[in-house]
Amino acid sequence: MARRPRAAFAVAAGLIAAAALLLPVLGERPGGAVALLVVWGVAYGAVPVCSGAWFAAAVPRSPEAASVLFTASFQATISLGALAGGAVVDGATPSAVMVLGGLTAAAGVAAVGLRR
Repeated sequence: MARRPRAAFAVAAGLIAAAALLLPVLGERPGGAVALLVVWGVAYGAVPVCSGAWFAAAVPRSPEAASVLFTASFQATISLGALAGGAVVDGATPSAVMVLGGLTAAAGVAAVGLRR
């Protein structure tokens, strides 16, 4: 992960996307829900580690600036995700929120893959 934080971030985002998109389908059964939530939890746990390593690698001579940018970006994405998720669940269903989250994570994988 420390050597290739971008790739590790893409894998984590891909696992989050898969788990979120499959949860409305496979989550009806307890075993499916538990398995997908474990995958989601492990992948989500990797996101701050990957992001922090990626930020630190981007500015190796300024670790304080990298830390500030990492914290600000992480807080902003949590806030925007909560806002978007709340708006979707108010107008649709909890399953629609999972689809939105999965598509957002898939877009993150695509963005990481396109940026070379």
